[in-house]
Amino acid sequence: MREIYQKVIELIESDEIGAYCTVVETKGSTPQKPGSKLLILPDLRNVGTLGGGCVEAEARRQAIGLMQGGVPRLLDFQLDSDYGWDDGLICGGNMKIFIDLPQTKEESLILTRLQELSEAKIPLVSTTVVKSEVDHIQVGAKMLFAANGEKVSSLGDAALETALQDELIEVLEKDAPGVFRWGEDAVWVFMDAVQPRPTLLIAGAGHVGQALCHLGKWLGFDVAIVDDRADFASEERLPEADEIIIGDIAEELRNYPVDHLTYAVIVTRGHQHDEEALHSVIESNARYVGLIGSRRKIKLIYDDLKDMGISEETLAKVYAPIGLDINSKTVPEIAVSIAAQLIQVRNSTKPDIHFDAQPARMPTIKVGA
Repeated sequence: MREIYQKVIELIESDEIGAYCTVVETKGSTPQKPGSKLLILPDLRNVGTLGGGCVEAEARRQAIGLMQGGVPRLLDFQLDSDYGWDDGLICGGNMKIFIDLPQTKEESLILTRLQELSEAKIPLVSTTVVKSEVDHIQVGAKMLFAANGEKVSSLGDAALETALQDELIEVLEKDAPGVFRWGEDAVWVFMDAVQPRPTLLIAGAGHVGQALCHLGKWLGFDVAIVDDRADFASEERLPEADEIIIGDIAEELRNYPVDHLTYAVIVTRGHQHDEEALHSVIESNARYVGLIGSRRKIKLIYDDLKDMGISEETLAKVYAPIGLDINSKTVPEIAVSIAAQLIQVRNSTKPDIHFDAQPARMPTIKVGA
């Protein structure tokens, strides 16, 4: 999503128009779920996807037409014989897709602030009016509600914004985008959770660490990698890394700001380094801690850590041996097994998120004023 947001900002700033398409609601069997996005650039290239097939093709056709002086529009697709999969299978569901045409400086500032809040690891909900029968509430109006209490811009009606509050909390906590209907169905607001990108903290820049760095970035993690060997922990070997830390592995891990968005993977070059690295992060509140190695090696490390006062309960939270069991043997296969486990954990557990302030106390940042 980060690439789409940045592209939209660039289009606005260069006075170009692109079509920003979002799946806002689905029912039944559909190729994509709410929150899926597709940006059509002025040269008609795509960024993202709505699931492919006939639905995306038709949404794209209509979006291109709207780019020639049209207005934002909500499309409704019934996935029957007209809009099935390309191979002839019928999904049998319903999809609502909103086609937006962001052009204003205010929209650019909203998206810029969205990126800033996300970089600061602050969860937020991005809201967009996708249908309105009320004169003073415009289709396409956008507003951000951040978990720290900050509000950015306005939807044009204070009562609507107040009514949204309880819904926003649920959207964030469940990470479940959806449509809020207000005023006897006169106004529809799409609420999209924007969760901070998790950090993949890799201890060890050897072959497995290098391969996992590549996969982790591709899978949407901010990647930090730690090693005490400058020739291994280099930009040439790790071009996808957001942060490369060279120093004593255990010490650097102790000093790293590990939080509930951190996934720590320990794949150093030896038993002693692995043990010291695990000791540095095992009592943190990292979402995931994984340790590579044989069951015998892991037992030896656990025995040492128990002698140091680490409880059985704490050790039980470690994913060891690391990765899903796919009978991996090669370095790429091992990295894939670890990456698959990271995805499994990321998609099955959600952080406990709450807004810090009540609506009346939430500061509002007006953009474009």
